[in-house]
Amino acid sequence: MKKSEIVKLLAVINAAFPNMQITEAMVDLWHELLSDIDFNLAKAAVKKILLESPYPPTIADIRKQAAEIMMPEKNKIDPAEAWGEVERAIRLYGSYMEEEALSSMSPAVARVVKYIGWREICLSEEPGVVRGQFLKMYQQLQEREKKEALLPESLKNEIGQLTQQHTLKSLESGAKLKLVEGGKVSGKD
Repeated sequence: MKKSEIVKLLAVINAAFPNMQITEAMVDLWHELLSDIDFNLAKAAVKKILLESPYPPTIADIRKQAAEIMMPEKNKIDPAEAWGEVERAIRLYGSYMEEEALSSMSPAVARVVKYIGWREICLSEEPGVVRGQFLKMYQQLQEREKKEALLPESLKNEIGQLTQQHTLKSLESGAKLKLVEGGKVSGKD
């Protein structure tokens, strides 16, 4: 989104909330954090928020709403529906047709099933426990994917670079550490 489109977006919000003051710093910040979102998508997200909330939308609100609008329908299933996919696959394919079972599920459900293990799910003597583990893992995966989808690509890159720099510094300082084997100190001082 261009800076001029950010100004238009803020004008839409300002029309609904006339007391809101728009500053140059605000335009700059909004542009930095929303520039990766298409203007029409952001505008639709703002309109939806204005209809649902009595408060002016924040950058986070707009990113969340835009991500929700763009999320494919197959990924919009709740944990209970996801477990329903697993139960259906168990009935249709059993424990021996893992590939067919996994391909019958939505990608997020299949990922969680792989984490737990298809045979473990099918052959468990405690289906209630496995169901609970699945529901918790599925919910965590959904939350993580939503959070990742909300971050602008530029911020993801910045975080990745910072993480890489930190890892390199840790490795460099780790090279100076002494190894302790069997109570004896080895390595250089």
